[in-house]
Amino acid sequence: MATVDFYSNLHYDFSDYENDDELIGLTTAGFSGSDHLKINEFNMLGLKAARDVIACYFRPIESINNRRSSYGLKHIVERYLNKETNGVINYVSNGTLILAMYDAGYKIKRSNLNHPSPNCSFNVSEKSIKSLIKINEGR
Repeated sequence: MATVDFYSNLHYDFSDYENDDELIGLTTAGFSGSDHLKINEFNMLGLKAARDVIACYFRPIESINNRRSSYGLKHIVERYLNKETNGVINYVSNGTLILAMYDAGYKIKRSNLNHPSPNCSFNVSEKSIKSLIKINEGR
């Protein structure tokens, strides 16, 4: 079981993404802005912890998984971290999940420009998502 100290001592550096054009509009709420990323608006503990869970449990695939949005995935990661940290990390924002997935090397597919959404999809394996859901359910 990872502890809050474990997550806080991880050495992920997300500041490199502040001028990344692919992340323009990303806020803690998801793709809901129009400016470059402002890393200081994010909860670093939650961001590091989400990034670690993604690295440990999710697996990339070639195609985009349109069955799961960033918003749905954030709830799955959030439930895991809530259990893992005994409630200390009990919230992961949509933008946190998106930035953590991006840092882990996942491709982002934003919503249709005619129907903008703060959510996006990734090239993440459905099987790996279901495995984390089973862990969350205690199976």
